[in-house]
Amino acid sequence: MRYKCIVTYDGTNYFGFQLQKKFRTIQSEIEQTISKVLKQDIKIYAAGRTDAKVHALGQVFHFDTDVIMSAKRMQNAINYRISKDIYIQSVELVSEEFHSRFSVLKKEYHYYIDFGKHNPFLKNYRYFYPYSKKVDWEKFKSAASIFIGTHDFKSFTKNHKLENTIRTIYSIDFSIKDTLIIVKIVGDGFLHNMVRILIGMLLEVGRGNYTIDDLKLIMNEKNRELAPKIAPPNGLYLYKVYYK
Repeated sequence: MRYKCIVTYDGTNYFGFQLQKKFRTIQSEIEQTISKVLKQDIKIYAAGRTDAKVHALGQVFHFDTDVIMSAKRMQNAINYRISKDIYIQSVELVSEEFHSRFSVLKKEYHYYIDFGKHNPFLKNYRYFYPYSKKVDWEKFKSAASIFIGTHDFKSFTKNHKLENTIRTIYSIDFSIKDTLIIVKIVGDGFLHNMVRILIGMLLEVGRGNYTIDDLKLIMNEKNRELAPKIAPPNGLYLYKVYYK
């Protein structure tokens, strides 16, 4: 039997999602908890990895087991035992044709930028940008349009070993509330650190350190060294995963 789960987590105290031998990760916490609930070793498969200190509102994973349990009872049993900075939003019994990673149609990430006064209670959940008074936010938003479409994003990823760095970004939208700007990016997939690098470079355009033409040139050059800026992980959220 295959169970699909949607999970929310605060990534502040974790070394990312993926299992690591010497570090606490989201995957290890979930696998250990479900294994205790079902009294058998369980391996989970996620829609994608998130880095250290990155959060998720709608990460998806699945696992297989021969234990029969109602979805609601499974959800309650996991949430009762798991760390309180992780919460299973839903559990659903699905066909074995479903795969959390390979069945993905698109993903949506949100990045939180706050240009207001630093708030120590929110510092782990948004990027308090220190140069906000110098940013032309209209330039910042206009520059984002060059990333929409299908492009080679080799200049905007930390991973230099990938052969295929072509991705499609369907939309980049903005939501503004008081001093908080939420950048909403939807694409068919994202490279390692890609969203954070895009945000970092857009902020540089907003400050006048780069132009939109500079970003176009950087994209065409396919050279990571030309895009040196990266936004911190604490402002990034995996918001939703869409399936076929």
